[in-house]
Formats: sequence, structure tokens, C-alpha cells
Amino acid sequence: MQIFFIKSLLAIVLLVLSLISIFTMFEMFGRAERKFDPQKLRKTHRLSGMVFFLLSVAIAYICIDFLAKTKAEPSPRAAMHSVLSVAVLFLLSLKILFNRVYRHFYAQLQTMGLILAFASFAMIGSSAGYFLVVSKFGREMPAPRSVEREKDAGQEGAVRTAKTDPMSIARGKELYESKCTFCHDPFSNNTITGPGHKGILKNPLLPVSKKPANPENVAHQIRTPYKDMPSFSYLSETEVEDIIAYLNTL
Repeated sequence: MQIFFIKSLLAIVLLVLSLISIFTMFEMFGRAERKFDPQKLRKTHRLSGMVFFLLSVAIAYICIDFLAKTKAEPSPRAAMHSVLSVAVLFLLSLKILFNRVYRHFYAQLQTMGLILAFASFAMIGSSAGYFLVVSKFGREMPAPRSVEREKDAGQEGAVRTAKTDPMSIARGKELYESKCTFCHDPFSNNTITGPGHKGILKNPLLPVSKKPANPENVAHQIRTPYKDMPSFSYLSETEVEDIIAYLNTL
């Protein structure tokens, strides 16, 4: 099971925990006559908050680890999601401090809880919600928003050729394993987050952009990718050519 789908499933758990926290807060403070035992409500609220915090830290670690290993440049949506994630962790930490240490601010906890819930829903929706919807719950690679058709598509990329020397292929394999295998399977056409790459340069068209499958278009895809693939514009020309050399062997 690929990393983005796992992260999205964990985010659904966060959503459930958020709903539990909101429900218990409303039941404790929103009713004149309580229907449930206040002690049980308080314990449930505290437990859901603790699990929410730990799970949020775990998901944040997964995201940071992915970005560190791939050196991917976040998309605008991913950047917004990151800001919301930091805000959620900050608000939750502040809420714990107000509840345990700075009791003078205890009266602000209800308002802070609502803001925290709103930020959590926005955070989850901008990442897990989006991914699960566009991927049909992880089963399909999303279609590109738009595909530019070149007038001379059949001639596009005729200048660039794939290297075939063993050193370039070996370097390309190492780069691919460190930056691409999180989202792509090199030995099949199965979709993980992105499509599998088996025979990618032997097929007539690239799987997402639908442009001719040639080295030039692969290089363009790496530097200015479609949809939600991160940009690898920081890679040198030699590194891009090495990756293409490896892709040419699949």
C-alpha cells in the first residue's frame, strides 16, 4: 500500500477523532441538562485529543520524511496544507497548555476548540479528502487537468536520445529508487500514486500527458510535471538523462 494512501487513511482517523472531540465538547458545555456522564465525556475528550496529537505528529513525520528523501517542491495546495498542519499542531499544543498550565485562559478553550476543529477539517480536506476523491479512494491515477497538444507532437523530442552505457543506467537506477519509487512501480503498469513505468519508453504515448513517449517529453515531465507530481527541476541535466537511461531499460 503506497505512502499517500496510508497517510490519507490515517487522516480519516484524525477526522473521526475531531468529530468525537467536538461531540464531547458540545455535550459538556452546550446542554443545560446533560445526557451523558460528564466524567466519561471528559475522559473521552481527553483521550481523543491525545491520540489526535500523536497521530498528527506521525503523519507530519511521514510528510517531512518524504520531502526530505525526494527533495520535492510542494505544490500550492501542498503548501497550504502544510500551513494548516502547523496551525493545527500549534493550536492543539496551546489548548493543552491552557488546560494544564495556564489555567487563567481556561475560558478560551471552547472557542479555541471550534477554531481547531475548523482548521483540522480544512487540513484533512485539502490533503486526504482531495487525494481520495480524485484517485477514487486510491484505485486510479487522476487524469490531468489539461493536456497540451503540440502541433508537431510526432516530431517532438527527436533530438534527445536515451543513453545506453552501463554507468548512466546504474546512476539512473539509483536516482529512480531514491526519488521515484514512492509513487511509481518500475516493474509493472499498476498505479501507486502515479502510473507504473514498465515499458514507458516502448509505448507510443506517456501514461499521463499522452504525449509521444520519447526522452524529450520524459525530461519535460520530470521538470514541469502534470497534475500532482512534484517538480524535480533541481535535478541536473546529467541526472535527468541518467533517469531516462534507466527508464529506457524497463
